[in-house]
Amino acid sequence: MKAQLAKGITAGATMLMMVGTASAQDINWDLALYGSPAFRVSGEKFAEYVNENSGGKMKITVHNGTLSPTREVLDNVSIGAFELGYVISSYHPGKNPLLSVMDLPFLPLDTMEDRVAVADMVYENAAVKKEFASWGIVPVMTVVQPNYEVMGKGTPPEDLEGFSGMRLKATSGIGNALASYGASLVNVSGPEQYNALQTGVIDAVAATPSAHGGYKLFELSDWYTTGMAAGTAHVTLVGNEAAYAALPDDMKALFQDAKAYATAETIKAQNNAAADYLPDLEKHGLTEVKISDETIAKLRDEAARPVWDAYVADMVSKGLPGQELLDLVLNAKP
Repeated sequence: MKAQLAKGITAGATMLMMVGTASAQDINWDLALYGSPAFRVSGEKFAEYVNENSGGKMKITVHNGTLSPTREVLDNVSIGAFELGYVISSYHPGKNPLLSVMDLPFLPLDTMEDRVAVADMVYENAAVKKEFASWGIVPVMTVVQPNYEVMGKGTPPEDLEGFSGMRLKATSGIGNALASYGASLVNVSGPEQYNALQTGVIDAVAATPSAHGGYKLFELSDWYTTGMAAGTAHVTLVGNEAAYAALPDDMKALFQDAKAYATAETIKAQNNAAADYLPDLEKHGLTEVKISDETIAKLRDEAARPVWDAYVADMVSKGLPGQELLDLVLNAKP
């Protein structure tokens, strides 16, 4: 960590000296990635686009799981240990509480395109901007994911009460919703899921289909859900605020183009990854548990709304505009 801190101080000083004076070809950034292949696409394609279209003025070096523990990326980008990284808001909701609105379960965001558009609106909210600024970071883009499904071992849940007693890994409000039916939540990171499922620490994982496939959880599982429409853990590619401010205007404009390219490639990769592992489900004999529209309506009324209300109450207790953010998300669907 001392080495990272020293690197961050040096990088920060270099970037500040560049403002309006130094040549842009001196810009070298590091990006901290982790997770399954489809999950990494946003960062990889963002860096690829910048590297190929900056005319040699800027280079972003991608590091997969080597720069920082997943739960420390926010802090390390904040101090300038490196310039870019994935931040999963539900890993540390106390540090970006307002942004956790995007983690709430069963929001009416049916597609990945919807989720990106609404997240961009959330990023533009003044209170959310202040929240990012308090950590010295800026949101670069949403690392979009499809709605979560649940995969697990043991007896498949025939109804919502079937989740009772289930030890569930769920890194967002989805877990709180299923906990209302008796699920017990266990907090493990993505790379820890396979071992946790194998050793019985958890019984099931709520995640994207591509993550279930990428981490090969089907090798240990007996069943999986489809049609859950549960929402997803919100992930933001964030940048160090001082380093971003030091970028020339043409590089900032290039970031916007890179964001659009990376988002389109991510949606394509997530859809392809979900389809690619379907043969593995059949090969391993997993049981499909289809979630009906009626069940989703029941979940939204009985389980999600109390979680939404709890979010608002928690924000109000902190003097934050939780109701404003929730209303924005519920009413802003494109």
